[in-house]
Amino acid sequence: MYKQLFKALILGVSLLSTTGTPVFSQGLAGPYLAANRAFEHGSFDTAARYYVRAMAADPENLRLKQSAMISFVAAGEFRSAAGIAHVMRANNEADVFVDLVALTDFAQKGDYESGLSAISLNQDYLSPLLWGLLDAWLKVGSGDIEAGLKAFDVMSDNDTLTLYGQYHKGLAQAYLGEFEAAAKILGGTGDGAIHLNRDSIVIHTEILSELGRGEEALQLLDDAIARGFRDEQLLALRDDVSSGKLPSFTKVDAPTYGISEAFVTLADAMSRGEPNRTALFYARLAQHLRPEFVDASLLVAELLELEDQFNLAGEAYRLIPANSPSFKEAEIGRAEALRAAGDTDGATEILVDLADNFPGDVLVLNALGDIYRGVENFVDSVDAYTRAIDNVSEFGSRHWVLFYTRGIGYEQLQNWPAAEQDLRRALELSPNQPFVLNYIAYSYIEMGIKFEEAQEMIETAVAGMPSNGYITDSLGWVLYRVGKFEEAVAPMERAVELLPVDPIVNDHLGDVLWMVGRKLEAEFQWRRAMSFDPSPEDMERIKRKLEIGLDVVLEEEATN
Repeated sequence: MYKQLFKALILGVSLLSTTGTPVFSQGLAGPYLAANRAFEHGSFDTAARYYVRAMAADPENLRLKQSAMISFVAAGEFRSAAGIAHVMRANNEADVFVDLVALTDFAQKGDYESGLSAISLNQDYLSPLLWGLLDAWLKVGSGDIEAGLKAFDVMSDNDTLTLYGQYHKGLAQAYLGEFEAAAKILGGTGDGAIHLNRDSIVIHTEILSELGRGEEALQLLDDAIARGFRDEQLLALRDDVSSGKLPSFTKVDAPTYGISEAFVTLADAMSRGEPNRTALFYARLAQHLRPEFVDASLLVAELLELEDQFNLAGEAYRLIPANSPSFKEAEIGRAEALRAAGDTDGATEILVDLADNFPGDVLVLNALGDIYRGVENFVDSVDAYTRAIDNVSEFGSRHWVLFYTRGIGYEQLQNWPAAEQDLRRALELSPNQPFVLNYIAYSYIEMGIKFEEAQEMIETAVAGMPSNGYITDSLGWVLYRVGKFEEAVAPMERAVELLPVDPIVNDHLGDVLWMVGRKLEAEFQWRRAMSFDPSPEDMERIKRKLEIGLDVVLEEEATN
């Protein structure tokens, strides 16, 4: 929800402006074009190396230096990026991104004064949020405590800036050992405590514990757990506080904690389920400052997956330590990244190990079932889903997917009674769920039973998900199977619009068009279907239809 608050607070400069200008000199064109192509496709590690080769041919080219630095940052190779940034600064070639890389390198080494100098000329190029937090933390780190704390207070242009400014001021006060001041700030002003994430709850608990206010810390944890912050570590911390084992303050051990939080806050606000290289840039800077920063690594992995850079995403997931509350989520993500990269065996191995270590975890077992189902190992997928279902203490609407996926496994194993029972149970948990309705109805169609019920189910599914091509195809196909050929044309043509290169959908449209007398168009659709790599069985059937016509094929199939 809070991402919507950042529309006016995001950096106005885009990384896209730092790459893509064609500049050529002798020996430059090949590596430059290869680098741009690699960067365009998200292959940042490859792009960086080609940009370096291009730099060797044209060492004075500012654009190449910028592009190489950015590519190294995106690939997670910060040392190389920092080297380029420092050279560019020495040559008076810096821009805001160069200065941010230099700042990060200085801060990581504890040289906050140099970091402050690196960023000093960039206020107009950074969002008020990022500028305010960086300026304040760097001043605190450089020893100018009064100016640093005042800088947090200056962030008061709007409610969002004030909230983050005060939260970070509370972190800074705790870092400085001023726990009373920190507790007062994080306690809020009557509208509730300032808790922006899970770590802020732990930090607040540690601060109250340092002050000996155990009952207050216990209430804070109880409130947080009641709001949904429920994981093994937080529950263990609650048990410690309840038994009088009050934790020491350890979270904010350097100004780099706050700087990395600032980078991730902006990166998270900029990422909206689609590739965003500027968000990746900030998240990588945060990750370098705090390699153990779970939120940074998870965001980096998510952004890399959106770029289809699954190997790099897997490396980011691997950074999540086994004692982190996000470890299971990260391992599931790493397995999915490996699967997407084509390493199904490696993905399966990760999930098998995870299921061995967490034998009662429903999400882990569900992910294991999914990986088996993806390679059509339906026996093991059914077993994994069954173990997941057996570990659910109380079923809710979100658990429909467990019965749906296990039902698919049973159907593929040709155990329709068990499949139908699971699919019906999924509908009980999530009535009118389009995917479940579609699967049951399509199965009825293929079995040649319950056509009327199947049509009703498909119509309900299409109403719930009108832009899903497969469900729309099912509607056209059920109308075809019950002989309503004219009615089937419109949904089948719509299905092809939604899934233009799907062989089955194109084949189905061909059959429908044949039955309404549009035979030339039918033959065209069958040829299209053949060009989209159908299964060998479907390929032979399409060829047969082109040779002798659908009518004769259906007669042959009826007599065999």
